[in-house]
Amino acid sequence: MTVPASPADDEAHALPDDEAHALPDDEPHDLPEDDPGQLPAHRPAQLPDELTDFVTHCVPLTGFAAFDLYATGTARLYLDTARRQVGEGRFAAFWAAWKRALAEGHGPEALTPTHREVARALIYLWYTGAWPRLAPAAHADLRRESANTEFVPAPSAYVEGLVWRTFHGHPAGAKPPGFGTWALRPPDPPGVAELRDRLGLADVPYRTGLADEVPPADIPAHLLPGQRLSRDVPPSAVPTAAAPATPAAPATPEAPAAPEAPVTPEESSS
Repeated sequence: MTVPASPADDEAHALPDDEAHALPDDEPHDLPEDDPGQLPAHRPAQLPDELTDFVTHCVPLTGFAAFDLYATGTARLYLDTARRQVGEGRFAAFWAAWKRALAEGHGPEALTPTHREVARALIYLWYTGAWPRLAPAAHADLRRESANTEFVPAPSAYVEGLVWRTFHGHPAGAKPPGFGTWALRPPDPPGVAELRDRLGLADVPYRTGLADEVPPADIPAHLLPGQRLSRDVPPSAVPTAAAPATPAAPATPEAPAAPEAPVTPEESSS
């Protein structure tokens, strides 16, 4: 059965406002002349400027390249989480201070104690996928209204934690590497010079916590990232503190020994 055409089909129809501006007349539509029915060429989506800025300045915090941070798919989640936990204005102040420190060739040592705590929380978030409990002093200084407890902002954050990539492992219960892969030795970790070259920091002075630039081999152990050896000692292996020594009693003059009683013949015979 053929449906007769309606007279209204021959009339021009005005597009709604949102559709009328979909293809503005002053911009090219990327339609080829030989095939006017072809859809416009796909244009790659541009990342928001604030997200690009966030990832770029998280590279020195995490030690991972921007490619790896984007690959987690959690950049937007982490940025929103940090803003909610710190506060919009206070996070903006921290971010400005962190960018200023990087521009001047410094690191977290140039930040205030509260800003250093926020930087630590961001590093913790990228590596473990959880927002940590802040130091009580920083929690009070930020005047946070939320509870000061550790939490995971989304299930995907645990899976995409950077900590698994540091030793070429995988999160338990997700992203299995495949049968038999645990029998293969993981590649050796890159050296400091290689990491700095990857991150584009080869020409940036390394003076984290130091007044002057020093070679990486001369950096004190307590300023290097990672766990300290003292934290790996189980509590049962830590020796207890020795009891305080009691002061010795003052020496007193010895009393003269009592003379021995003479022995009688009866005692000697017995």
